[in-house]
Amino acid sequence: MTVVRDDDELVALWFPQGTRWKAPTTPATRPRAPTRAQRFAESLTLGDWTFTDLVWDVSTLWLMRPGDWHAVWVSWLESGRHLGWYVNLQEPFRRSSLGFQTMDLMLDVIVERDRSWRWKDEDELDLLVARGVFDAELGQRLRAEGLAVVARARSGEPPFGEPWPSWHPDPTWSRPELPEDWQRI
Repeated sequence: MTVVRDDDELVALWFPQGTRWKAPTTPATRPRAPTRAQRFAESLTLGDWTFTDLVWDVSTLWLMRPGDWHAVWVSWLESGRHLGWYVNLQEPFRRSSLGFQTMDLMLDVIVERDRSWRWKDEDELDLLVARGVFDAELGQRLRAEGLAVVARARSGEPPFGEPWPSWHPDPTWSRPELPEDWQRI
C-alpha cells in the first residue's frame, strides 16, 4: 500500500485495484474445508496456513485511527464512482518494521453511499465463536463496534462526513509492490 497520511489522528493507506497481495489459505497437507468460514476456523484453530497470491479487485483507501477496533475503507469502481464504505472490524493496528500490522476479526459492515448498511460475514464470526477461536465477549464487542460505526456513518461523523469519497491518488504514483521480505512480520 502507499501511505497517504500518517499522523497521531489517522493513517490512510492507498490500495489500488490490481495490487498483488498475499491471502491465507489451507495448506496442501490437509483437506480444504467446504466454506470460507470453516477454512478460517480450522487454520486459526490449528495455527497453520499458507499464503497464496491474489490481486486486489477495487481501488480502496484504508482509514485507520489509533486504538480503533476497525478500519474504514473508502472504495471506488474502475469508472471512479464512489462505491461506498466497508468497515473492516479488526484489532487496533500496531506498527512493525514493515509498516502496520492488525488482525481481521471476520465481521464487517457495508455502508452504502446513501448510508444504509448491512452486516457481512456474520456466519464466519458465529462459527469462530462456536469453535472457541474467538470468545463470546469478543463477538459482542465486534457487534457493538460495528453498530457504533454505523451510528457515526448515519450522522456524518468522520470519516463519513469528510471529503474522502472525492479524494484521488497522485497520478504519478506507481502501483505498490509487496516487499521481498514481506513474511518477516
